[in-house]
Amino acid sequence: MTVQHYLENLDIVLMWTIAQLAVLAFLAAFATAGEIEQLKEVLGKFDKDYKQGNMTRLASDFRSALKEYGDGQQGESTVVQEFLKKMESNGEQRAMEKLETEWKDYVTALGKHYDQKETNFRMAIFASNELMTEKINKKYEQGLVSYTTALNDLADLTDEEFMVMNGLRLPNQTYLRGKRQSFDTFYKYDQRERLPSSVDWRKKGVLTPVRNQGECGSCYAFGALAALEAYHKKRTGKLVNLSPQNVIDCTWEHGNNGCDGGFMVPVFTYAKSHGIVAESKYPYVFTAKRSCKWRKADVVATDKGYLEIRDGDELGLKHAVAKHGPVVVGISGHQRSFRFYKSGIYSSNTCTKPSHAVLIVGYGTHRTHGDYWIIKNSWGTHWGVKGYGYMARNKGNMCHVASMGSFPI
Repeated sequence: MTVQHYLENLDIVLMWTIAQLAVLAFLAAFATAGEIEQLKEVLGKFDKDYKQGNMTRLASDFRSALKEYGDGQQGESTVVQEFLKKMESNGEQRAMEKLETEWKDYVTALGKHYDQKETNFRMAIFASNELMTEKINKKYEQGLVSYTTALNDLADLTDEEFMVMNGLRLPNQTYLRGKRQSFDTFYKYDQRERLPSSVDWRKKGVLTPVRNQGECGSCYAFGALAALEAYHKKRTGKLVNLSPQNVIDCTWEHGNNGCDGGFMVPVFTYAKSHGIVAESKYPYVFTAKRSCKWRKADVVATDKGYLEIRDGDELGLKHAVAKHGPVVVGISGHQRSFRFYKSGIYSSNTCTKPSHAVLIVGYGTHRTHGDYWIIKNSWGTHWGVKGYGYMARNKGNMCHVASMGSFPI
């Protein structure tokens, strides 16, 4: 059965799924800005046809789009063709059955529930992300990249939904004016001092378990508190899960914006002036409340201030991690390749500005892939190596890993 004949005989639900798959797969192949805008228009037609139950128009629109954007495209765009060839070579029905089985296993394992219409849309996103991870993993097998990817509990989110989890924001101007009037907070160190060749704070009992921020732009709170938890453990010997909800509800006056993002330094400023309560006293609810429920009697951790790493100074970051402990940094974390990172040393040439806060918990050198940082993320244990990852070190401040670094004192 040819693809053309197959498309003409699909029922409307399956047609909608395949149409979504093709368009999203093409978008995943890094189409140009102009092509993306055109494809958005095509996707809008699909949506209109589907809602009206017009199978004939849907099939016609899809075949036209396939001819214009699939068969006629070259280079990276061939992911659309690869998908359709895979459908033919493996048998269309078997391929769809495999996808449906994988999708059902995915939603069952994670306890996700969608109605039929939403299922078609989410399954299309899931399949597009599966194609992308397979493509990267083939490059890994060929020695072209130094990391692997795998689908995780973020596999059915749209790019817009995922971007919410990249909640790192630059401080507002009011905060910046106040900061310029304060003492110099930059970390100073001896560049000639010999440092350990590797450090891993996971082995020293100062880190709390990996947590999941959910669809809330609170990475700045999780990252800063992870650094404060380690500092508190080193200073008092007590390891306590601190409350991110305390931070997102109570640091608005310090320039943060709850689940709409924030900055790490105000968290340390707040910890100095107020103190942070335990997670058990102020549980995380995955959304921001304008009402702060902080109570002085519940405070368990404070600091005396903070120090910052000069932007891009990887030697300074290494020194701080070795001599003082984990450091929270801002990285470019919006890439889909990072979203589905599984193992190895991550690097990318598509990183732009810092958008996500993570904790640097160590560093080292791989015999094949070179120097790396060890990062603790806040996207749950399904991401990376049980919530941790490795990022290239000494490669031109890869993905801004040495940007916006700070730690409590």
